[in-house]
Amino acid sequence: MIRFACALAAFLLFVPNLPALGQQLTVPDTVYEAVRAEAGTWDAEVTFFSGGKPSGTAKGVQVNTLLANGHWIVNEFKIPRTEQFPAYEGHGMWGYDPVAKSYVDTWIDTNDGAVRTAYGYWHEAEKTMAWSAKQPDGQGRFVDYRFNVEYKDKDTRLYTFWQLGLVRPTQFIRLQILFKRRPA
Repeated sequence: MIRFACALAAFLLFVPNLPALGQQLTVPDTVYEAVRAEAGTWDAEVTFFSGGKPSGTAKGVQVNTLLANGHWIVNEFKIPRTEQFPAYEGHGMWGYDPVAKSYVDTWIDTNDGAVRTAYGYWHEAEKTMAWSAKQPDGQGRFVDYRFNVEYKDKDTRLYTFWQLGLVRPTQFIRLQILFKRRPA
C-alpha cells in the first residue's frame, strides 16, 4: 500500500493538470449534445462490405441509455442471426472525457477478442462525430479503424466504419449502418 501511495504521489507531481480527487472539471453543457442525441431505441439497417462493394445486409436494434447526468451513454446493439451471418451483440459506453479533452468510446462485441477504445471529435458544422481506434488483432499487431457518425436529423444517423490496411494505410469500408429512432 505504501508503494502505491508513493507511486500515486509521484505521478500527481508530474501531471499538474489533473483535477484533485472528487473535483469536477467545468465543461460547457453543449459538449454533451452529441451524446444526448443518441438516447433512445434505434432500428438499424446494416450493409456489410467486402472489397469495397456491398456483400450483405442485416437488421438490428440499438438501445442507448443516458446516465443520470447526461454526460455518458450506454449502447446495447443486437443483430439477430440470418442465413448469411451469425448473431451479433455489442456493448459500449461513450461520452466526453474532460481530462482527455476528447470524446472516448469503449466497445466490446461478439466479433472481437479485445476491447476497442476510440477517441472522437465533434464537427459541429457538419453534424458529424469522427472517431479513431487502434485494436489488437490477437496476432501481435494493431488494426487501425476510423468511423464517422453523421447526424442527418434528430431521428436519423449514418454510421460508417473503415479499416486501414496493415501494410499500407489504405482505408477500406467495412460496414455502414443507417439508424432510425423509434418513436417514443
